[in-house]
Amino acid sequence: MERLSLSDGAVFELEHCNKCGFCLPACPTYQETGSEVASPRGRLSLVEAAWRGEIEAGQGLADALSLCLGCRACESACPSGVRYGRVLEEARAALYHRRPAFTVRHETVPMLLDLVRQRRRFRRLVRLGQWGRSLPMPRRFKAAAALLPGPRPRLAPKPMPPAPSAPRPRIWFFTTCVMDTAYREANDAAVALLRAAGAEVIVEPDQGCCGALHAHSGREEEARAMARANLARWRHLPDDTWIVLHAGGCGAMLAEYDYLLRDDPEWGPVAARWAGRVKDFATALADLPRRPVYAGKGERVALQNSCHLVNGLRQGGAPVEILQNVPGDTFVPVPGQDRCCGSAGVYNLNEPGMAQRILERHVDEVRTERVDVWIVNNPGCGLQCEAGVRQAQLPTRVWHLAEYLYDRWTGEVTEAAR
Repeated sequence: MERLSLSDGAVFELEHCNKCGFCLPACPTYQETGSEVASPRGRLSLVEAAWRGEIEAGQGLADALSLCLGCRACESACPSGVRYGRVLEEARAALYHRRPAFTVRHETVPMLLDLVRQRRRFRRLVRLGQWGRSLPMPRRFKAAAALLPGPRPRLAPKPMPPAPSAPRPRIWFFTTCVMDTAYREANDAAVALLRAAGAEVIVEPDQGCCGALHAHSGREEEARAMARANLARWRHLPDDTWIVLHAGGCGAMLAEYDYLLRDDPEWGPVAARWAGRVKDFATALADLPRRPVYAGKGERVALQNSCHLVNGLRQGGAPVEILQNVPGDTFVPVPGQDRCCGSAGVYNLNEPGMAQRILERHVDEVRTERVDVWIVNNPGCGLQCEAGVRQAQLPTRVWHLAEYLYDRWTGEVTEAAR
């Protein structure tokens, strides 16, 4: 029996897990099924058995790993600090090399993974899908078209406050492929707010994909190639530059390029240099020298926090703090605020049944709390939550954090307290 191939780093994580079960209450799929095989502890045990050659690294293991969202909530809950995500992605990569269908289960996923590297074509197809999703189309495209966003909020131009006289923090803004394609208005709002808050923001055209969707799907060599291409853009930036983006999943990927390229003697050290300079939009906004002044509209606002922002990048507190301090609006901390919405990259295509079950829990919370605006900070969460609201026929609007803050921004700024 051929053993599952894993790196020494992944084996270390396997052996570091003491099977205590603290991860079980944090795992959305375990909460839905009650099955040990659908828990982090159970999946790690299966991967370890396949690595030892005790079980076949075949369809059963592939099914268990496919059902995992990869949300990494288990990492935040683990008292031993096991980095489960490393094991998951390496095991998926090993399975992908044996048979791509083990990790890529919906026929539109390979096309999507190719499209995110061709933004102009991707943008055209998104617009076509938005226009034609109510029309008859092949069933294989129907699920993907149903996830496309509806019309975005109109954001009126506002006069930009004068730049601070003191030297400004420098930001290289990473647009990310899905945000730039489906939610460009949110990126524009984020850049405007960062500049108003006192940053010098660089937005280069024709940026590349971060590689997260490919890494989650087992296509690790493609993810490494994308990482090198992105690092080549940053290589000669001054050391005090921040890499900022409005996509929690992509942010976690960028911050872990050093592990992805750990065996690359040229690019590994470059990645390590930048790992600590990656900031989510909300974190960067909180760290800048000025504060935009907001005015609410008497609405109830809830947050669907990106699980990779919370559990991977570990910057999930900044959006909450900002939303708690918009005068005139009421921030509603729903129970599932930091739990995965079921999007998880291409999970809602590969595992639509479980994705829908998880989403419905969140939609029920939003309905119960009579939420007017449901805030997201990741493009996949935006697609998923908007689809859930549409299916439930709720009046709730799904906005990205930057869209909401820009809408509530009065055009004024104050100096940040230090």
